[in-house]
Amino acid sequence: MRYGFLGPETTFTHQALLQALAEAPEDLRAGAELIPFTSVATATAALVGGDIDAITAPIENSVEGGVSGTLDVLASHDRITIVAEQIVPITFVLAAKRQMDLSEVRAVASHTHAQAQVQGWIRENLPGAAIEPASSTAAAARAIAESSEEEAEGLAAICSPLAAEHFGLQVLARGIEDTKGAQTRFVIVTRNSRIPARTGADKTTLVVHLPHNRSGALLEMLEQFSANGVNLSRIESRPIGDALGRYSFSIDAEGHLEDRRVASALRGLHRMCPQVIYLGSYPRADRQRSTVDVATADDSYDDASRWVGELSRMITPVP
Repeated sequence: MRYGFLGPETTFTHQALLQALAEAPEDLRAGAELIPFTSVATATAALVGGDIDAITAPIENSVEGGVSGTLDVLASHDRITIVAEQIVPITFVLAAKRQMDLSEVRAVASHTHAQAQVQGWIRENLPGAAIEPASSTAAAARAIAESSEEEAEGLAAICSPLAAEHFGLQVLARGIEDTKGAQTRFVIVTRNSRIPARTGADKTTLVVHLPHNRSGALLEMLEQFSANGVNLSRIESRPIGDALGRYSFSIDAEGHLEDRRVASALRGLHRMCPQVIYLGSYPRADRQRSTVDVATADDSYDDASRWVGELSRMITPVP
């Protein structure tokens, strides 16, 4: 198996992939090849093109919310399926090529999501430092490590403790994240369109487009979930891109496609919405089971189907 991830090594995405492989069956771990990519888009293109077998990508952060780049890329392909998720605790360090006082730091580089999670600390401790973007936290650390002493003068990276250690950087400050206990959720995506079996603690991810300029369309969409007792753990609007005011909704719903309540909600969405992109049903990383009302349990749907079937047999055949 060839697994792509947002590289280089020691990114949080790399850590999530290592976690996933540690939990995977031996046949998936044996001979696994881990391939770094510079972006989720290039990794996804390689997956769709058959160059790799799966990718790991960040999809949601407890501080910043959905990772828009991943959400948009996944929604643009119809031959990929989310099969698992991993949750990684997030903590950051400020690292440089040599030990220096914080007053000597003139520029700080990192991924934009990492920058957002330490902006309070940066304002308080490095008010005069320039903020520079990088493709990943590890890429920022590696760039400094590969720079000459002269080029790295006054430069620092926001990265994981593992990245600082791996690239031989000096840690100037630890635990610089503004929110302690932050977490990022990563998804494992494959190309084979196979859906993992229901576990009872599952999540379903989809993207829904609403009818254009129809009053109450959003409420109608949400009612499909409410009427079937399906709780939503995440819902975010994303621009479709073809015109101003046109948005789709990226959704995480509690439950699995095998659950009658989830299947019923999807049937309703398919009837009323111009496009529904199903991205997969997969085990929840936290293993928490959904609370299901008796009215929306599988048995209730089965009983209702049998009852309607019995009534249907009473219909007089047309001669």
